[in-house]
Amino acid sequence: MAFFTIIGLIVIGFCGFFIAIHLSSNETISTKQPTTSDERSVSVSLNKAQLNNLSQYYLNKVQTQNNGQAKYHFEVANQGIVYGSIKLLGSDVDYSMFFTPKVLDNGNVELHATKMSLGKFPVPISFVLLNVKHAYKLPKWVKLIPDKKMIKLDIVHMNGNRGLNYRARQINLNGQGKFAFDIILPKEAQGD
Repeated sequence: MAFFTIIGLIVIGFCGFFIAIHLSSNETISTKQPTTSDERSVSVSLNKAQLNNLSQYYLNKVQTQNNGQAKYHFEVANQGIVYGSIKLLGSDVDYSMFFTPKVLDNGNVELHATKMSLGKFPVPISFVLLNVKHAYKLPKWVKLIPDKKMIKLDIVHMNGNRGLNYRARQINLNGQGKFAFDIILPKEAQGD
C-alpha cells in the first residue's frame, strides 16, 4: 500500500509543478492579447534551472506545511523525474519515475512514463498506474491511462471558470530547456 501512496505522490508532485508555475509569474512576464473576446492571459517562460529552483521552493514549502510526511522531489533533466524515499518494512527505500512530457494542441499536457523503480528494481508502470487509478481520488483534471503508460493533465480547465488555469505552449527538454505557459486569468480578475 505504501508503494501506491508513492505513485499518488508522484502524480500530485507533477500537479504541484503547474501550481508552481503560477507562483513564478515574476520570472518572465508579458501580457498577451486575448485569444478570445472573454479571455486574458499572462505568458511565463522558464528554463530548466529556473523550473527546478521553482519546483524545489514550492515542494519545500508544501512539504513543510505537511510536517514532512512525504518527501519527494521533482527535477527536469533530459526527462522529467519525480523521486524520493519512503519507509517500507522499516527501511528507507528510494523510488523514482521518469517521464517525457508532450504539449497537446489544446494546451494540455501528456506525461508518458518511461521508467519506474522502487529501490533498484524496475516496476511495471501500467500495473502501478492502474492501481493508483482505482485506489486514489485524483483531481478531475488528472486522468491516468494505464495501458498507454500515460497521465493526461487537463491544465486548461484545472480550476474551472473562476480560478487560474494554464495553457502549455512549449515544453522543450533539450539543452537549457524552454517551458512556455500561459496563465489564464479568471473572468473576475480581468477587470473588464
